[in-house]
Order: sequence, then C-alpha cells, then structure tokens
Amino acid sequence: MQTTPEAKPTKKAAKKAHTQPTEIHLQVGGVEYNCLNLVEQARADYRLTHKTGIHSCKVYIKPEENAVYYVINRVEGKIPLRPAGQA
Repeated sequence: MQTTPEAKPTKKAAKKAHTQPTEIHLQVGGVEYNCLNLVEQARADYRLTHKTGIHSCKVYIKPEENAVYYVINRVEGKIPLRPAGQA
C-alpha cells in the first residue's frame, strides 16, 4: 500500500491595511510649522557630522526662541525654526 504525501495547506498572505501618513502641525502666533519636517531637518543636521545610525531622537520646538533643539544619540544640536513651506 502506497501513501501519498498530504498536501500542505497554503497560507494566504495577510492583507496589510493601508494607513494614511501622519501629519503633525503646530500653529503658534499665526504661523504654522510641520513637525515631521522639523524632525527630518534635525536628523539631516545630525547626519552632516555623524555617520552612525540614529538610535534615539528627541526634538524640542521652541517658537519663542525661533529654534528647534534636538538630542540624537545623546548628541545635542540646534537648527532654526522655519514655518511650513519654507526650506
């Protein structure tokens, strides 16, 4: 008597839910700031002088000082605060 190999059940790939990208905007004194862009600017500033990957990132937005402070991998930095739409 010969046995036939049992067919393994095939798994269907789970459909991933499509999520909309997150946007965070800060409005102060009639001026709007795109917070995610400020985070990317801080990361880019860090990468100018550091070649290691980013393991931790904290960003502090201070409109009253017109500045964005960051701490990336325990390295402190500062960039100018630019309204949304300005490079």
